[in-house]
Amino acid sequence: MKIAIIGTNNYDSIEYHLDETIKHLGYQSQIFHLPPDMLRHVKLNNAFFLKIAEEVIVYAPDLVMVVSRIIHPDFVLKMKASGYKIIHVNPDPLFTFDLHQLFVAEYDMYFTKDPYIKRFMESNMKLHVKLYNEAFNKRVHVKPEAEKPEYEKEFIIDVMTYGTFYPYRNRMLRYIADRGIDLTLFGEINHPFFDKSLSKYHTGYYITGETKAKILYGAKIVLNTLTYAEIESVNNRFFEINGCGGFQLSDYRPILNDLLPIEPELVSFKSIDEAVEKIRYYLEHPQERADIAQKIYAHFVNRYTYEHLTKYIINSL
Repeated sequence: MKIAIIGTNNYDSIEYHLDETIKHLGYQSQIFHLPPDMLRHVKLNNAFFLKIAEEVIVYAPDLVMVVSRIIHPDFVLKMKASGYKIIHVNPDPLFTFDLHQLFVAEYDMYFTKDPYIKRFMESNMKLHVKLYNEAFNKRVHVKPEAEKPEYEKEFIIDVMTYGTFYPYRNRMLRYIADRGIDLTLFGEINHPFFDKSLSKYHTGYYITGETKAKILYGAKIVLNTLTYAEIESVNNRFFEINGCGGFQLSDYRPILNDLLPIEPELVSFKSIDEAVEKIRYYLEHPQERADIAQKIYAHFVNRYTYEHLTKYIINSL
């Protein structure tokens, strides 16, 4: 099988991991790169996307897999008119639908991680939709072999998080910090309303790949604050943290009952006060943290790698 991936070719992105895994499984793959900064300016420019379409046609794939949400409908129409099967894999919550161009020209199949979005797309728009779980790449997100309690001593991180520091996340982190809990933050401070009171906790580093895996495993607690737009789903960070053997506390969603091998209440919170309470508890119970993290890690290795995801997508077709 020969697959064209349409999206951003950045290291440690979903496009990168799909491409790497497809090749690992013995198929052919190529990413047709769409620079994120450029997309904001060309999203209404069908000529730009038709040029990409011509490049894909030259590649002559068996399947076109679109990951980007900012794709002109004419690209989809061109692929279908040229006889190519085209699917969309959406890794993000519903507020990334931009101008809703996903729903203008219909894909052969849509993959979404949120049951709510799946129901809406099927019931209200009569689209062909499959639910999927996100994944981690065990060849890139390599769990260290050392025992977790010992490995934590190398990093001396009580509570960490990483990613983009949106205002809702800033308020949650500031509340936790104001309760005397030490934070360590990684990621890009690129939001115009970043809370500067959190600057003293920020390392200035953006973490990826094996380095990210080491830090996630070495931190005592990895805090995962889900966006309010994750209606019935979780983010990719949820899978990465568990796939690296990290101990994770995340916002509660009912889907955790399906994803986790333990009671979700042990590793989730329904309010910021509950998060603070559980952070304080687990900081005092290192072996319990390690045991829970190991049990979840073993479960995720058997179910939520990019091999599982790639095979699921291909078999769904």
